[in-house]
Amino acid sequence: MDQKRLLIAFTLSAAILFGWTYFIDRTTPKPNKANPQTENSNSPANAAASPAPQATAAAPVSPLAPSDSTAAAVSVPDNVPQRSVTVVTPLYEVKLDSKGAVATSWVVKQNKDTGRPLYSVAGDKNNRQPLELIPSEKNLPANQPQLLQAARQTALNISTGDAALDNLLASKNFKVGGVEGESGEARLEVRNGETKQLDFTMRDEATGLDVVKTLRFDANSYSVDLAVKLARGGQAIPNAKLAIGPSIGDQGVPYYTFYSVAPEGVALIGGSSQLFYGTSIHENEGSQDRQVVGGVIDWAGVGDTYFAMVAIPPKPTDTLEFRTAKYQYEADGNKEERFLLTAYVNVPADGSITRVYVGPKDHDLLDQASAEIGKTVNREIDLGGLINYGWLGSFTRPLAAPILWSIKHLHRLTGSYGLAIIIFTIIIYSLFFPLKWRSSKAMKKAQKLAPRMKEVQEKIKALKPNDPRLKELQMEQLRLMKEGNILGGCLPLLIQMPFLIALYSAITISIDFRQATFLWLPDLSAADPYKLLPILMAASMVVLQFITPAPSADPLQRKMMAIVMPAMMLYILWSAPAGLLVYWIVGNIVGFSQQMVINRLIKSEDDEEPPEKKKSESGQTKKLREARAS
Repeated sequence: MDQKRLLIAFTLSAAILFGWTYFIDRTTPKPNKANPQTENSNSPANAAASPAPQATAAAPVSPLAPSDSTAAAVSVPDNVPQRSVTVVTPLYEVKLDSKGAVATSWVVKQNKDTGRPLYSVAGDKNNRQPLELIPSEKNLPANQPQLLQAARQTALNISTGDAALDNLLASKNFKVGGVEGESGEARLEVRNGETKQLDFTMRDEATGLDVVKTLRFDANSYSVDLAVKLARGGQAIPNAKLAIGPSIGDQGVPYYTFYSVAPEGVALIGGSSQLFYGTSIHENEGSQDRQVVGGVIDWAGVGDTYFAMVAIPPKPTDTLEFRTAKYQYEADGNKEERFLLTAYVNVPADGSITRVYVGPKDHDLLDQASAEIGKTVNREIDLGGLINYGWLGSFTRPLAAPILWSIKHLHRLTGSYGLAIIIFTIIIYSLFFPLKWRSSKAMKKAQKLAPRMKEVQEKIKALKPNDPRLKELQMEQLRLMKEGNILGGCLPLLIQMPFLIALYSAITISIDFRQATFLWLPDLSAADPYKLLPILMAASMVVLQFITPAPSADPLQRKMMAIVMPAMMLYILWSAPAGLLVYWIVGNIVGFSQQMVINRLIKSEDDEEPPEKKKSESGQTKKLREARAS
């Protein structure tokens, strides 16, 4: 997820807190700043912080071949009726249409690890809505029927680049094997521990096109095996493009925010995860609504904050394409610009197995899926790149993994993710107590030396640039700056920033927090509906700022820092996930308690008078007075 606003907030907070006295009150030059920005979010493919969990036992992998109940493609009649097949597993429910052999609905039902049911954010605890990942008429504008048609004919569609053949592949009815009957709706149940497959076959006499598309479903996996065989006039067509999308994600999201990512393209290219946004593809120069990507492409797909559909070919491919269609979405009177975004991944058309993962973008689940899929395609797979860890992904990803591990284990002990976050916060702030102690002492020392520093600065201003006594005063200023260096208080806190950002990532990307309730909060991954948490967070920050030593003794500056920072963070975190705000508030409460203890322990030092001025300074003062008198 894009973390620009949060990172800017941390940077500005640090600048306000530590930079006022150091850069404004002192006459030292300001360093230049650079802030290059890129659209892609890269994260190393092998940057996992801990070994991947062992994948659950999967059924032995065998080549996909048409089942006995499926007739050969050459005997498929032209008048095949259109059929709908619903595949039901413990983890998901998918509806397939024989016209084009595509998926028209994909509902995720539960978290594989915890068994907790998953629902769309469109409902509430009294009116649960299915977690539909494929757009439908419910969330597409009625005045643009072509969008609904495109959505219905896209997911898992096969294309070749030949317009005539592609039209046949999308419009012809395939014969369905693997279910009972020859017409009407059918249902295929895949119970726990089972694997079952469907075969879609089609032949067009006019063009000599023969197609066999086989799908194998595993009741204990979010992944589906897909194999395609294409031939025309008896000649094999070597490659095809598999459509992934469009706009896979929770279709019940009323509007997208900073904390709720709209569906975006994602691919592992050359070992790095890259993101492709609908706006950029729509505005692509030279080819609007279309972007072709090259390189060594290990996998590619489409997903939102928590869910994704991604294709993993048996071998890395060198071509990937993204397409978009822009439309206006309206909910509760609010209009939003959205895009139907689809990825087209090159896959072999010789019957080789391509794996398609459709499910949560959870760290542990993706590790399990990576190990499972890697055995099928006979190479190392890392689907962890589906998770957007933000700008500092190379730092936050190794930290986010153990953070999630710790919170999940605390949840097992407490039975509540809210309590787990609270306990985790107390533990972390206790570990950082020595840094807070050092920071407070450094700030206190800088505050005590501030009057002397100001006095020396006034003396320097009174002298001419060529006055020989100027050098002595400047040396005294440097000594005071070194003795009361506020960086001694700044650096310990800056050390915590990568950890804080990693914790933010962990809370906002883990599906465990999604729709997890706590007290009055219906969802720890969503904003507090009553906005009590952001107000409490800002209020606790104000109190904490007033009792925390500041580098400047100026009361006006202290009041400004105590008000400006909380106000800025209130704006930034107004719609932040409740779990993040629970952490922040508890951290402020723990920080308040720690600061009270620290203030008591260093009170005697604080009450001491500043050390007597050195003779050198007294002599300088005397000379300065003589200089002014003359």
